[in-house]
Amino acid sequence: MHDIQMQTMPQIWDEGAFWTSVKEIKGELASWGIRQSPYGMPEHLTRACQEMADYFTPKADATGFLETSCKALRKEIRQAIDACPAVQAWNVPKKGDHQIVFSSRYDHPHPDYDFIDLDALARNIAHSITVAHKYEQAQDRWRDAGELRHAKEEE
Repeated sequence: MHDIQMQTMPQIWDEGAFWTSVKEIKGELASWGIRQSPYGMPEHLTRACQEMADYFTPKADATGFLETSCKALRKEIRQAIDACPAVQAWNVPKKGDHQIVFSSRYDHPHPDYDFIDLDALARNIAHSITVAHKYEQAQDRWRDAGELRHAKEEE
């Protein structure tokens, strides 16, 4: 199994557990699959989303939620990607006769020779879910601080 070394994510994000849903993971897979695809949409996107849901559903509670941390989520998503043949297929160019392809900001490979980097896909999915969670936490703290300030003013 791959041990992902993602040092660019802030260490504070690994602190504490949070809840995410199977639907959120599926949605981020679709979002990042489309963003990273050399085509408008990666092949078999619906099947890939179903395979991802099938992987995570047994790990979730009855409502479809699972408790995780940023670090655990990154590893779990990478393991799920390894277990999903439809997602694994995104890592293989349609024309696989080229081993090395030159790319620059001025020139890029034909989409048939391009592929989706699965390590980047796992990182992006986990990153998006974690950013959303941290944003919600910040909103809650801001709201709670405002309510506390408002309650003190009423006293």
